[in-house]
Amino acid sequence: MSELKEIKNCLVEMKDLSSLMVDLAFSSVMYNSEDIAEEVYLLEERMDDLTLKVKKLALKAAKKEEKPTKLLSVIEVATINEQMSDAAYKISEIVLRDVEPHPIIRKIMEDTEEELGRVTVRPGSILHGKTLAQLKLPSKIGTRILAIKRGTRYVYNPGKDDTLEEGDVLIAVGSDLDKLRKLAGEEVEEEE
Repeated sequence: MSELKEIKNCLVEMKDLSSLMVDLAFSSVMYNSEDIAEEVYLLEERMDDLTLKVKKLALKAAKKEEKPTKLLSVIEVATINEQMSDAAYKISEIVLRDVEPHPIIRKIMEDTEEELGRVTVRPGSILHGKTLAQLKLPSKIGTRILAIKRGTRYVYNPGKDDTLEEGDVLIAVGSDLDKLRKLAGEEVEEEE
């Protein structure tokens, strides 16, 4: 694969990643979710790796370009995406550092009946091999899947044709994520 094609693929992933990170960072604060704040931290590490990769590829590609300064814009776009991910991390760090939320944020947290979290699809789960359309999670259990983490890759805003696999980490929002956890095969503590 040529350097320019690899750069393009990295920049597309960075764009999607920075958008997801900002959404998750705000959500981690709004829902006071350490799980999601930690996910933002992991995504920030991925963004750092992609930024370095793009810069290295751009330098390599510059050797073959007639006007190598044209590649400065590529480096600039990568740097800006990386800065956005840093800002998202700083937002979610509020939750990780256990900073007392402002009364406005506390009020929003009290008023919301949804929670945000990570759920892992375990071996033998009935979710495995099914598309989101087949599962109908929003209508059946009131849960929306915001992203699917498969290994080190993310499926952002998954569609109805996306199929869940064993080991997928679902970033989900809903009024009762324990229902999704049970379907995924996770252990759920029963309330007394």
